[in-house]
Amino acid sequence: MAHRLDLARWRDAATATVGSGLLRPVGPVTGAKLLSGLWRTGLTPAAAVAIGAAKHSGRPVLVDDRGSVTYRELDCRMEAVAGALVQDADAPDSVAILCRNHRGFLEAMAVGSRLGAEVVLLNSEVTEAQLARILGRHRPDVLVHDEEYAAIVDSSGFDGQRVVAWHDGATNATTLDELAEHDGRPAPANHRTGKLTLLTSGTTGLAKGVSRSVNPVAVAESVATGMGVLRLREGDVAVIPPLFFHALGFALLLSTLAVNGTVVCHRRFDADQTLDDIAEHRATVLTGVPVMFQRLLAARKERSDVDLSSIRVALTGASPISPGTVREVMEVFGPVLVNLYGSTETGIVSMASPQDLLDEPSTLGRPGIGISVRILRDDRSRCDVGERGTIFMRGGLMFEGYTEDGADTPEAKEVVDGHVNTGDMGHLDAKGRLYVDGRDDDMVVSGGENVFPLEVEQVIAEHPDVDEAVVLGVRDEEFGQVLRAYVTLAEGCDDPGEQALRDHVRGRLEKYKVPRQVVVVPDFPRNATGKILRSKIASD
Repeated sequence: MAHRLDLARWRDAATATVGSGLLRPVGPVTGAKLLSGLWRTGLTPAAAVAIGAAKHSGRPVLVDDRGSVTYRELDCRMEAVAGALVQDADAPDSVAILCRNHRGFLEAMAVGSRLGAEVVLLNSEVTEAQLARILGRHRPDVLVHDEEYAAIVDSSGFDGQRVVAWHDGATNATTLDELAEHDGRPAPANHRTGKLTLLTSGTTGLAKGVSRSVNPVAVAESVATGMGVLRLREGDVAVIPPLFFHALGFALLLSTLAVNGTVVCHRRFDADQTLDDIAEHRATVLTGVPVMFQRLLAARKERSDVDLSSIRVALTGASPISPGTVREVMEVFGPVLVNLYGSTETGIVSMASPQDLLDEPSTLGRPGIGISVRILRDDRSRCDVGERGTIFMRGGLMFEGYTEDGADTPEAKEVVDGHVNTGDMGHLDAKGRLYVDGRDDDMVVSGGENVFPLEVEQVIAEHPDVDEAVVLGVRDEEFGQVLRAYVTLAEGCDDPGEQALRDHVRGRLEKYKVPRQVVVVPDFPRNATGKILRSKIASD
């Protein structure tokens, strides 16, 4: 059955690809340009830039706070900067990027992959102390950074080549603009696939480096999964508020390039600006972490006149989204939401289609093509359908191990029969759809009963006066731990009172899952990708 299902999904992906317009034939001149571009770039992300320049030279590849840049302009700048970097030295083995969302990030990524270098994506919210350790660990040959990070780069002790991307006004540093004026010897054709290294979100300490090589089979399976569910089309216009350094933002950035589309972005997220972008550019694709969609929904209530009808796909991921938010997104944007589940280490594990979410708003959909998911008990035997256990997965764009960091290098992930422990608890339903019930290390033991906070959080968030909820375990002499809920209120709503919220949970879950206390807070601490920093919420 699994084999037939995979074949059916491959057919769906093939049908979507044909319907996307990507396979339309091109003339001999354009075909020659395509071959020349692929010879220059190799099978790297830079190839998408070269292909876009050959097929749609005048189409905007990106629109940011400074306007638009076309595929042809980006391709020329990519070649010039790459040539400048190898003019007096060998091609760099690694290029690190410390930029917000703008053309400089895209250009630096394209140049790094054009040279076959390892591209290291750094967190744009990194602190001074963290940056010094991360640069010391990865030791990039070239660091492309925005001017706003100049001071912390100075103090980091980094001694490689520095290039400034975004700057406001005059600067004495070498800039991408200066390198783009290079007209000397071009960079040699690239025949290295290079590597991509992303950093984990770092919610529990220093962000870990997760490196992976380009596996053509895994890439094909991932693309097929995406095309079958997202059904992207040539020339799509994608509004991408999530930070490019993060897996979600980066994935849609590359996907948009792959379909010769246009990326619309800004250096900082603003809900009203995002609504304006959708209407102005007639955007067809929108992505955002759950908190961004919550902000968009709140802004939309005040601006019901904004035309959002052009959105054909809305993609979310990176952290749990409540069933209530799923339903509200569907009401505002239509049945277009796709929920992606994965991590920096595992890549994409599953995708819930709009139909999946209409049927079951809390599902994360079916595992992607080439992905095997197992739910295992504590003794690592297989769980039954509907039974909760630890989620293990195999296949896809798996990482090759964490970057060495001396004595602090993280231990390898647990592996059972080739399947890697994701650290999440979950279950599968009778249709093979995946559900995440919480993190293994978030589990609270209260009076001998195991409680996964996510389940309680989702129930509390269903209350009409609640925006978000976080449930933590606090010490208790009688039960060992009891639950305390922290909530933020929906815009314009009054506090319904602790008892009303406890009664709301009591009517839907077992007695031991009812929080002992409910505390209203103005907001939750978050990292740069919008994940709530649970460790920074008072728990005792």
